[in-house]
Amino acid sequence: MNKISSRRARRASHLLSLGLGLASFALLTGCISSDGPILTDGQPLLGKEPRLRFYVLRDGTAREPSAETFRWQDGRYVPIGGNAKDIGPFTLHAFEGPDLIVQSLRAGKPVEYGIARKLADGVYLLAAVDESDADAATQNKFCEKPPGTACRVTSREAVLAFARASAAKPHAGGGLALLMEP
Repeated sequence: MNKISSRRARRASHLLSLGLGLASFALLTGCISSDGPILTDGQPLLGKEPRLRFYVLRDGTAREPSAETFRWQDGRYVPIGGNAKDIGPFTLHAFEGPDLIVQSLRAGKPVEYGIARKLADGVYLLAAVDESDADAATQNKFCEKPPGTACRVTSREAVLAFARASAAKPHAGGGLALLMEP
């Protein structure tokens, strides 16, 4: 696995807290974020109180299992109990085909974005929305880069443009989320 793939795997595992709850990691270069939530049409696409089991995908295996139960509350999923300590609130947004956009909402942190690709009923492959997946024209049009930060976006159009680029790329690492019976 090359350095970028390794970063993506670590970053995608952070995406579980982005929504379908990935383990928390520091912000890595290349993944888009915003100062506040941009997507406002979140829906309870996993039900009112889903229980999820999460895995980090690395080196061809699923690792670091954790679980969390969420409650749909105030337009977002909020963790209510489990062993996934680093998972925070998130929203899910219908995207294209089987894909969802995950938007993290952790207090005091930039909002971050990921793709949850439905592989089968209740099974989602998770990957970070990464600026490096987009072409230079998209990056130049939508990325703001304050010192010390990755690509900051400010519009729905920007989130969707980067999400399309990331959804079109294969991702060897990332995360896996399984919707469990209550």
